[in-house]
Amino acid sequence: MFHWTGTILTTSLHKHWCKKVANMKRALKVEIQGREIIKPSHPTPHHLRNLELSLLDQINYSLYVCTCFLYKVNNNVKADQVSQRLKSSLSETLTKFYPFAGRVKDDFSIECNDEGVEFIEGRANGFLSEYLQNPDQKLLTEFQPFGGKDPPVAGKGPLLVVQVTFFKCGGVGVTTLSSQKFVDALSYTTFQNCWAAIARGEFRKAVIPEFVAASVFPPSESFVPFRTHFSPAESNRFVFDASKLAQLQAEVASASVPRPSLVEALTALIWKCARAASRSNRGFARPSLLVQAVDLRSVVVPPLSENSVGNSIGFMPAQTSEKEMELQELVCKLRKAKDEFTNNGIQTLLETKSILNVSESTRDKFERDEIDFFSFTSMISFPVREGADFGWGKPIHVTFPNYTTPNVVILVSTEDGAGIEAFVYLSPEDMPIFERSQELLSFATLNPSVQVNEKEKGSFASKSSL
Repeated sequence: MFHWTGTILTTSLHKHWCKKVANMKRALKVEIQGREIIKPSHPTPHHLRNLELSLLDQINYSLYVCTCFLYKVNNNVKADQVSQRLKSSLSETLTKFYPFAGRVKDDFSIECNDEGVEFIEGRANGFLSEYLQNPDQKLLTEFQPFGGKDPPVAGKGPLLVVQVTFFKCGGVGVTTLSSQKFVDALSYTTFQNCWAAIARGEFRKAVIPEFVAASVFPPSESFVPFRTHFSPAESNRFVFDASKLAQLQAEVASASVPRPSLVEALTALIWKCARAASRSNRGFARPSLLVQAVDLRSVVVPPLSENSVGNSIGFMPAQTSEKEMELQELVCKLRKAKDEFTNNGIQTLLETKSILNVSESTRDKFERDEIDFFSFTSMISFPVREGADFGWGKPIHVTFPNYTTPNVVILVSTEDGAGIEAFVYLSPEDMPIFERSQELLSFATLNPSVQVNEKEKGSFASKSSL
């Protein structure tokens, strides 16, 4: 028996943990083979060379969001074929998404100057199966250009960076870094799906993006930018199957919220366990502030289309005091935040010109890091995997490497669409406590191996003309 931070571990569990730690230590090494600037296939017309930023672009997080798609490709597909298809289709896509090839000029505009997107090609020293058996994000630190280090401020650099990495076995990783200064989750999905459709030669599925968010959310001289805190983050993945989600929903239901949504139930569970980890680590409880991203495209007047590209998200804030709260109470907090945002959230955002609609005292605590702040994003309704087929099949796994922004949670559907995967990022001190939470693990499976259906192994689609 071993004693560790107040928890009794069996010998077998200790061996399992040691094996996991050993696997985590060795990141897959990537040798960079080349760097290239991909520009739009056709020059951007002069009348489109200056794009006005919206208020939501001005006040949003200035950070990069990393998305990594992993593919198991047949061995008869050559790396140079994959690379050439990605580059040529990216060039075509940038003609439609021309701001992505530009640079943020100032707080009010993007200069759509066709400066281009950096495209990086690398070779990994290991096999895709190494990651799939133990899908630890630390193995993928070199699969993105910044290698787990602090990226440059997103508002200063390129809006998009791409890295394609080839495994020894023929597997492929396609990683993108998108600037949240202009690209929210749905904007990125729209771009990704268009890029993939062009790569497959299915040009009718390549949407025409609209860059009109500034007409609904006009920029302001007096906007209040959101302050981003960068610090080391540990990540882990938790998988919730359909039966456990139904059980969780039933347990968190109450007279106040008789029919909680899946997202409300899961958010409350993770929030409660993350607060407990923070309290255990610090030795005392702190108040907490949780914000949930909400897509505003369909609720603004006039509504924006799903193909509207640019930040069009607001944040619903829910708060607690230092007091420990049960799941039903947290669900009530989340539902109250939703109702308040539905009633006046957009109007308040336009009036305050701030993404964080909280009291001055709460804002001061946030600025002084005296409050536990959590950011949740649900992508369970987004076609994250479905549209990411570049011609060699859908990705067998999608992950979001993040090493510099703790207290972030991303929810996506499992591959079969029945369950939910939660990617959780916490401080290195909080994560070991969080991932041992018995309440959490009574509903979740901790980072299981990725199962691959051999029938879905990808090969080059013949219909692409690229």
